Amino acid sequence: MAKHSTALVPIDTWAFGSPDVQAIGRSVDIGLMAEALLYFERVLLHVTTQSQFADLLRWVQRSGDFELFLSLVRDGVITMYDYSFHTGPISKDGVYSLWNIQDAVQAAYGTFHRRFLYHREVEDAVPNSRRRKALYAAFRDRVIEAKADDFGPAIENARNDFYDSRRNAVIVQAFVDELYRFRKLGRPPEIKAHITPRADGLGQDVTWNVSYDKLQELAGATVPFGNHTPLAAAGVCNRLLWSAATRQCDLYLGPPMGYLVGDKLYETVRTPARIDQVLVELKTRVEFPDVRAVVNDGALTLTEIVKLRAQAARFRMWLQSEADRDRDAIVAYHNEVAKESGLTRAARKSVAAFGVVGGGALGGAIGAAAAGPIGGAVGGAAGAGLTYLTDLGAKLGADWHPVVFAEWLQDRIAKYVQGK
Repeated sequence: MAKHSTALVPIDTWAFGSPDVQAIGRSVDIGLMAEALLYFERVLLHVTTQSQFADLLRWVQRSGDFELFLSLVRDGVITMYDYSFHTGPISKDGVYSLWNIQDAVQAAYGTFHRRFLYHREVEDAVPNSRRRKALYAAFRDRVIEAKADDFGPAIENARNDFYDSRRNAVIVQAFVDELYRFRKLGRPPEIKAHITPRADGLGQDVTWNVSYDKLQELAGATVPFGNHTPLAAAGVCNRLLWSAATRQCDLYLGPPMGYLVGDKLYETVRTPARIDQVLVELKTRVEFPDVRAVVNDGALTLTEIVKLRAQAARFRMWLQSEADRDRDAIVAYHNEVAKESGLTRAARKSVAAFGVVGGGALGGAIGAAAAGPIGGAVGGAAGAGLTYLTDLGAKLGADWHPVVFAEWLQDRIAKYVQGK
């Protein structure tokens, strides 16, 4: 696998994954997939539910691109990355904890067809029997199934994160910042979390300087957010990073998950084992269409994305270059492709990415009412949680130097990491 040729791209929408898209009633961020196809030769596409997968299939059918989509799967350009287990908070006696849950079918390999393709919602989305047969054939042996056993330490570390006031504040802040952005609410408040041991000694309580009921009201009914949501976000963040590390690939993320991944990488490279590693950033304004927004608005089909992908081959060559990457060159490439694309009236966006030094740097160094408490059992998580950071740091120091395309708030992250 060529370095920086593949990215893991989660397109499921929820509070910590493209909530701006979920807010308008969409279960998948098709635009995120479209942008990733411009920058990477291969996209590892993740959806959480069969309903989300069905919505993806409905989209390619509405535009007449069903066969094109299957050809991208057959050619290895798109590969489904399936977490065949559920990571989620469980409450018992008012105490939350985070677990990987996997049944016997999910634990077995080669069950994506059974769990997804033969699911009623997917069959309803592709009512034509000939098309369903083609769908089954295209995905045969072209799915990566990740199993719960490989993600134990990642989840243990996420439990610890939730009972760390700094990391907990970063997680909630990420959601609040994104919520205030897409709801156009002005300057977001600075979030603080407070951790106190429970009187019964069975866990810890977490309180914030913001009301979760108020956050849910601002988010709206289409973007569920509750006391358990930040805990789930911690687990998903660690899960994505471990997948990228083991596959030695990059990440292309929607907001606000990119904020959490940036913070976790920052935390990892600042450990003594990786003190020589430095996060670097590229974020610059270029005259390039906001492809994600244009696709999600229905103005671009998969056929048009594939045409734009051909023009954007120079992006991918730049990203895969082993030499130091020239910032001016990538800006020029974006400007040239924008002119060739014909999307002259589309809104523009900045290119935002960060990565770990190695194999070419991306740029300069990175320079309310109280919520009710929730309980949480930490258990014996500290050892396994530290193992996750150590193992992640070891992979960063070997031949994995990830590039993460995502918006992230470097100033807030640096502030929290420095403990100010």
